Amino acid sequence: MSFEKIDKFETLKDGGIVYELDLMGYRGVYYVPASDMQINLINYGFTAPAFVVFPEKSLSMDEAKDYAENCGLANLAREQGSGLLFMNPKNGETWENEDEGAYLAAAKSYGIAQSNFRDGLAIMEKPGCPDERSYSLLGSCVRMYVYAIGSGADYISSHALREFKGDVSLGDLGLADLTMVCCTLVKGNKIPKPEKCDIRVISVGNSDEYNKPLKENLGGFTKEETVDYKRDFLKEAGAYRRWGGKIVKAYNYESEGIIAKPGSCMVPVSDDNEFFTNKFGPFGPKEHKVGYYVFYDEKLDVKNTPVPLVLVFHGGGDSALATATIAEWPEIGQKDGFITCAVEMHLKVSAREVLSVIEHLAGIYNIDRTRIYATGFSMGGIKSWDLFKECPDTFAAVAPMDAITFPESNCFGGDVPSERINKDTLLPVFYIGGASSPLIELPVQNERALKMLQYVGGVNKLKKSFDIGDDKTKWEDPYIGTKGDKVETFSDPDFPDSVYTLHSYESTDGKVYTGFMTVTNHAHELRIFTCRKAWDFIKKYRRNADGQIEIIE
Repeated sequence: MSFEKIDKFETLKDGGIVYELDLMGYRGVYYVPASDMQINLINYGFTAPAFVVFPEKSLSMDEAKDYAENCGLANLAREQGSGLLFMNPKNGETWENEDEGAYLAAAKSYGIAQSNFRDGLAIMEKPGCPDERSYSLLGSCVRMYVYAIGSGADYISSHALREFKGDVSLGDLGLADLTMVCCTLVKGNKIPKPEKCDIRVISVGNSDEYNKPLKENLGGFTKEETVDYKRDFLKEAGAYRRWGGKIVKAYNYESEGIIAKPGSCMVPVSDDNEFFTNKFGPFGPKEHKVGYYVFYDEKLDVKNTPVPLVLVFHGGGDSALATATIAEWPEIGQKDGFITCAVEMHLKVSAREVLSVIEHLAGIYNIDRTRIYATGFSMGGIKSWDLFKECPDTFAAVAPMDAITFPESNCFGGDVPSERINKDTLLPVFYIGGASSPLIELPVQNERALKMLQYVGGVNKLKKSFDIGDDKTKWEDPYIGTKGDKVETFSDPDFPDSVYTLHSYESTDGKVYTGFMTVTNHAHELRIFTCRKAWDFIKKYRRNADGQIEIIE
C-alpha cells in the first residue's frame, strides 16, 4: 500500500535524508543514512532488508536519527543499501494501547520500482500524469526484520508474532507476504503471546519466564544479554528470508566470506543504443552511467592472478542484485573462483556498451580475457543472445535463460542490421526454456524459438538440423524438435515434479559447443539448479588469444 504524500523531509549535511510520513494513520519516521552504496543508481528495492523499529516511546525526526546512529542500526542500513523505518504509537507516547494496525501499516508501506526510485523511495507515477505520484519505502518484505524495545517489544510480542494474510508484489519475482522474518525483542516487560509460526526471534536482556513462550512457539530462538545489532544480523537475522511463504536461507555475504560491492562507470552511448535514440533523438547524451554489483570470494586474488568473469543480466521486471542473488551466482563464483558482475538497468545498455563495462572492470581487476562469460534471465536472456549475435569474439560462452527472440531482433525490440549479426564466429551456448512458461521460450511454443535454434545451429555448425517442419507430431523431441547427439535427464530436489532434459549437439569438428535444456513444470522462473547446470556447461570453454574456442576440461 503506497502513500500519497511526504509530510516532511530534511536533507542532512552528509547527504542522508529523514522523512516524516503518515502511514495508515500512524506517524512514521524514515531515516535513509548517507552511504557510498550508490542507492540512486543501484536498485536495492528487491533485496534490501526492510528494517522496522518499534521504539520504547514516540520519537521525533531528530531523535530517531540519533537513536539509529548511536545504537548501530544506521551503519547496518548503510551496508545494506537500506533505510530504517521508526513507527510511532497512535494512542499515546508508548505502545500500551495499540492494536496490530501499526505492524500492518509498516509492512504495507514497502514496495519496489525497477527504474523510478530515489533517496530510499519507490516512486509510482500515474500514466500520462507524471505530477500525480504515490510512494512506497524502497525495500523487500522478503527480508523484514523488526527491532522492538521496551513497550515496543511488548507490542510486537503481543500482536505481531504470527502469520499475516496478504502480500506485496515483487514484480517478475512473484509475491512476498506480510509476515516478518525475524524480530529482536529488547527488554520487554510483559510475557509474550506468540502464535505457533516460523518467525525467528532474538531476545535481548529478557528473563527465562519471558523467553519460555518464544522458545515453544517460534521457528528459531536466540538469547543475548547485550544489544549488538550487527552481530545478530550476521549470525541470525540476516541469514534468513521469507520465500514462497516459508523461512529459507538468505544470502549473507559478509558472513559467507564473499566480497559484494557496488560500482559504476561512464560508457559512450553507442549508435545502436535504441533506448537513447528513441528517447532523445540525435541530440541525446554522448555518454551515460552504468551501475553494477561485483561479487567474489574474499580469498580470491583478483589483482595479481587472471580471474574469469561472469556477467549477469536481470529480467525486465527485477534488478541486478535480485537476479544474481536469487540464482546464487555469487556462491557459484565463490566455489569455482570467478568474479560475478551483475549489470543494473541493462535495458538502457547496448551490446557494444557492455564491452565498455568489461574494459572498465579490466582496469580494476585482473580479468582473464580468455574466460569471459555472460548469462541472464528473461530480458537478461535476450541481452545474452544480443552478445552472441553482436559481440561473439569477446566471450568464451553465453548462457541465455527463459527468453528467446528472432535472430535479427535485440533487447530493445528493434532489428539488428544484417552486417552486424554474427554468421560464422563459433560461440558456445547453453540455453534453458520452461515447457510451462506463458511466454515464448521453446520451439513448441512459437516458431521464433525454432528460428533462433536454426540460427545457432548454422553459426555453431551443428551436425544435426533444426529444419524440421511445422508438423510437431513428427518432431524427435516434443519441446525442442531435434534431439541432441547426447540426451541427459536430471532431477532437482527443490522441484521434484520437473524433469530437466539436456540436449548436447556436436559440431562438424566432432566436439560439443551447444546445449539446449528443456524443463517440464517450469514456468517463467529463475532456479538455482538451472544456473548451476549452465555454469557446469559453459565453464569448459575458453577463447584463446587467436580467437579460437578451446575445451579445457
